[in-house]
Amino acid sequence: MIWAIYRIHYGIDFLEPSLNSIMSEVDKIFIFYSKNPWVKAKYVNYKNQNLDFPKNPEDVENFLNNKFGNNKKIIIKNYECNTPSNQFGDLFKIACSILKSKPNYTLFMEPDMVFGDKQLRLLKIELDLKFWIKSIIAKQIEIWKFDKITKEINTYRIPFRKRIGPVLWKIKKKDKDIVTGFGGAPKDKKNQHYSIIKILNLGFSLNKKTMLYKHLTALVFSKVIGDSEPDEKWYEDKWLNWKPETKNLEISNGFQHKIKKAINFKIPDRYLKYLG
Repeated sequence: MIWAIYRIHYGIDFLEPSLNSIMSEVDKIFIFYSKNPWVKAKYVNYKNQNLDFPKNPEDVENFLNNKFGNNKKIIIKNYECNTPSNQFGDLFKIACSILKSKPNYTLFMEPDMVFGDKQLRLLKIELDLKFWIKSIIAKQIEIWKFDKITKEINTYRIPFRKRIGPVLWKIKKKDKDIVTGFGGAPKDKKNQHYSIIKILNLGFSLNKKTMLYKHLTALVFSKVIGDSEPDEKWYEDKWLNWKPETKNLEISNGFQHKIKKAINFKIPDRYLKYLG
């Protein structure tokens, strides 16, 4: 028995491709959505102006219910919290309480992550072969500004960096609660093990309104939750008005040089079948 657990507040652009990329490999999918960001404020200080705190441009709740409400494999639930720390651990407990059982494996996913054909199956095989570990993290190919309309396969990506992608956990009945960090991986870094599998991450390819909302809310909550504070100019200077020669693309203030530039990349067929 394999479950997949998603968390989402925004980012519906690639949720359907993400679901389709794992649908045949899992037995149950939980989508937990939040109506509110981790932290809210009255205003956002942006470019020396106090702007009203933005409203999410996506109606996630209606989208989920209209698109997937009749799918018997998918369970949709509202879930609100004020920190990403151990969020997936909490969601796993809630999923277990809903079905009153535990799976053999659980996959923690974000809505912008897309597996290639049969990659989840291979990730499970790798986890089973590495019997001494409890979880395994898929590496990510971070696509830069993929055009959802034209679906141009010759695009750009971020050079590889070690970031938490989808995480597959092996579950045993005797196991205690799962404890995760900001993503779906173990909180203790010494227990974080990476796979040879590489999936697509399309978080840099969301629509303009959602990307602006993501940026403005990050300006408010990053320091509060203990995350790196974003470069205020990133949205306009680095993303919205990006050109192939644009450099220093990392959003974290003071670490912009960590992503020197986007590089050419042709999306392989194993992912394209899910991108439409």
